[in-house]
This record gives sequence, structure tokens and C-alpha cells, in this order.
Amino acid sequence: MDIEAVDVIDRKIIDQLRIDGRRSFGEIGRYVGLSEGSVRTRYKRLLSLGIVQVVGMPNAPKMGYLEAHLSIRVRGATLASVATALSEMPEVKYVGSCIGSFDLIVDVRFESHQELSAFLSEKVRRVPGIETIETATTLEIMKDTYLWAGFRDPVSRPTRPHPTSGA
Repeated sequence: MDIEAVDVIDRKIIDQLRIDGRRSFGEIGRYVGLSEGSVRTRYKRLLSLGIVQVVGMPNAPKMGYLEAHLSIRVRGATLASVATALSEMPEVKYVGSCIGSFDLIVDVRFESHQELSAFLSEKVRRVPGIETIETATTLEIMKDTYLWAGFRDPVSRPTRPHPTSGA
């Protein structure tokens, strides 16, 4: 996906959806200076490109669920094959590849520690290529926001000197 497909107006629309995903296209249009129809068209394009999705975000601990974050190191298999196997499990809510001590970060949700334990031993450990798993459970959500201040700023691109400028 080319980052240039997202302009300043798109970023403002996304920012408004981050504040309130139920905000009407008319309200967003008034904020960004576009008609309701133009906002709807841009939203549909952003949705089709996979740039946005509007969802409700539950506070799992307050709902009585157990959330865990799995840090996984992969060896002897491709990262894609392990990520695909985990993504197909209904208990898995998020899979992301990363750089650092681990290769994948996986978020899961259960009703009990027993379910988490069974999931780890009966499902995750059977996925070929998983070498190491570190598990951290969420006790309380202290902050969960998708309003990043930097997101509102236009994308800055590094400038290069012109080849004839001598710089």
C-alpha cells in the first residue's frame, strides 16, 4: 500500500473516526471541509484499501475476560506459516510480526486461566515452528486509546538536495 494514497484530508477523516467511530459522515465533513458524500466516498476507499476499520473495543477485564499477550519466537518454519496457523484460531484476536527478541506478538482472550492454559498446551505448542512463548496476562487496562497526536500531522518526507545544487 502506497502511503501517498492517504492525503491530509484522509488523515483528518481517520482522526475523527478514532475520536468517535459512530460520528456521521456529515459531522466529519463539516470538520474537514467536505460534503457528506465526499467523506463517504473517501471512507469507502480507505476501507477497501484496508487502511481503516471501525470496531467497538471492549475492556476485557471489566467484562470478566482474561486477556493475554503472547510473545513468540519462530524457528524451523516460516513466520508466515506460523502467523497463518495462529490467525485461524478463534481465540486469537491479533497477530503482528515484530523486530526484537520475538518474531510475533499475539493477543488472545479467554474466560478463565484454565482455558488459557489448555489453549497454550493443546493448540499453540502444536504449531510447527514455535520455539519460545512468553505469556503476559492483562490485569487492568490503564490506557487504551487510538488517538495518537502524531497521526494528525501530515507525513513529512525527507528532502534530498537537487543533484546540481552541489549539496
